[in-house]
Amino acid sequence: MRVYITNINGMAGAAQIGQNMVMDVASSLGYRELGIYAYNMQADSEIELNKRLDGILAGLHRGDVVVVQLPTWNSTAFDEKLLSRIRLFGVKLVIFIHDVVPLMFASNFYLMERVIAMYNQADVLIAPSQAMVDKLREHGLTTQKVVLQRMWDNPTELPMYPAHFERKIHFPGNPERFPFVREWRFDVPLHVYGTNEDLPKQVVKEAWRPNDELMMDLSRGGFGLVWMAEHDKDYMKLYCPYKLGTFLAAGVPVIVERGIANQDIIEENKLGLVVDSLEEAAELVKQLPEETYQQLVANVRGFNPLLRNGYFTRRLLIEAICAVYDKTEN
Repeated sequence: MRVYITNINGMAGAAQIGQNMVMDVASSLGYRELGIYAYNMQADSEIELNKRLDGILAGLHRGDVVVVQLPTWNSTAFDEKLLSRIRLFGVKLVIFIHDVVPLMFASNFYLMERVIAMYNQADVLIAPSQAMVDKLREHGLTTQKVVLQRMWDNPTELPMYPAHFERKIHFPGNPERFPFVREWRFDVPLHVYGTNEDLPKQVVKEAWRPNDELMMDLSRGGFGLVWMAEHDKDYMKLYCPYKLGTFLAAGVPVIVERGIANQDIIEENKLGLVVDSLEEAAELVKQLPEETYQQLVANVRGFNPLLRNGYFTRRLLIEAICAVYDKTEN
């Protein structure tokens, strides 16, 4: 029995970063890669697409285990074809849900039935949170064996600078996707990374940075903000935001909106501030004593070896394989 895992390439942004990170951790556990390149499948005929899929899956044998990271972002139709082809090999199937497109975008909700049909093919499902599982069950999910992710890792060997007490907030995000950046009028400066857009004077525009450089800069101090646009608030309660793991791995406390799927981890480990509004966030940062900030930093840096060494991902990958074969799992 061999274990394989899909991995997307040829994309930009957090979707590929997340899958590549999972692949790196999986490789250390002996998993083998099924590389998938981002492309427009509409350019392929049925015969060409089948040849492409056969090339991706050429190493599979009956009895193997395949972990499929979904979505591949090559369209729902491609994902359906991929799963159908994998099933022909008589393997055990684990589906690792990174995002649920019909829940991310209201305009894509019509895809929900097809997406649920894909998830129901899995022997084991890896889901971001129990709230996500509950939501999917409302729409017909029947797969019984589920492993919860709960948090994104950000494996790194980079050192962390001492975190200085600074009343500032970091936010790597595009103002087009996160319009609240354009409305920031609070006294606490918001440092936004990678935009040339004209923004309020309280917003400090920072140059885009590669992940390693960004993490080193973040480690110097301040807070990391995890916040969604208004139309994404419901989805926020279901999925694991990648930038949360980045901030914590960098060693700085976070500010998150109440209701986020990871709220219990943040509160129980005292990793930052849970607030109801951006106004409340800014006010708390303005009033926070330095000793309280340094205690939050100590809490984060006591917790983040889990993320910096990939232990959340290691755990879920191992638990998923155990669930495939352990008949006592439910």
